[in-house]
Amino acid sequence: MRRASFSRANTIFMARAKGSSVSGPDSGDRAVDVALKLAEELFGFGSSGATPGWVRDRVRRYLEHQSYRSGLSMNAVARELLKDKAVVEQIVTSLRVGETRFYRDGAQWEAIERQLEKLFPADVELAVLSAGCSTGEEAYTMGMLLTAARRRFRVLGVDRSAEAIAVAREATYGREAARDIPPAWVERFCDEQNGRLRVGLLVRNAVEFEEYDLVKRVPQGPFHIILFKNVLLYLTTQAGEQVAARLANELEDGGLLFSAASEVLRLRSMGLEPFRLAQTVTALRPPKRRP
Repeated sequence: MRRASFSRANTIFMARAKGSSVSGPDSGDRAVDVALKLAEELFGFGSSGATPGWVRDRVRRYLEHQSYRSGLSMNAVARELLKDKAVVEQIVTSLRVGETRFYRDGAQWEAIERQLEKLFPADVELAVLSAGCSTGEEAYTMGMLLTAARRRFRVLGVDRSAEAIAVAREATYGREAARDIPPAWVERFCDEQNGRLRVGLLVRNAVEFEEYDLVKRVPQGPFHIILFKNVLLYLTTQAGEQVAARLANELEDGGLLFSAASEVLRLRSMGLEPFRLAQTVTALRPPKRRP
């Protein structure tokens, strides 16, 4: 974190805490606000004024646990965060590892599969980015789909969590993670090892993973397809819009960005144009470039 940002966060904390009892009824809320402000300053993660309730609850539980272990008040624990960027990063990383599974949002995958040849000629080698790939299930799902479609392709999955990237590269998952994969894909593209599933080499060799903090930079394209799903949930409005705009600029002409259905309206409000693949599936494109 830049020293100026750290000073601002410290000033905010002291201003809120000044004249207040550490054990007051809203001291927990103030401590959560400080932790979230640090996460925003350091990593562009959420903001205390517009953060989903579940994020605040999870941060509160972390602070309560540390308070119990150390004997310090929650405000004192939050004050300690000002001295240790690594701890704030651990909190952010734990929050960003959300639910992920193969073939999540099945209607979206079905629409991509049906429209693939119309969207991109069969002789084009496809470049795909899974932005915020977590432990890799999304990237491997795309790899299975494109292999089944007999396409030449490369998939890049990126995430800021080193731990998540390590799991993705290992490509081994519990059987429950694969419950939604079409059975023919499981048979063809997965191997069973000690009751767990490992993505086979046929797909694995075409999928790569790298550690990236999208708030700081995005991978260089061009990409024909970018999967950017359930990432905006974790970012401040400004940081989220900046990341989405940068990703859209890395699309190949005619390329598509796929978000979660709940995020389409927000991305459209930024100027991205909708492209409907099916009744319930809308992708996004940058505005058409003027000649």
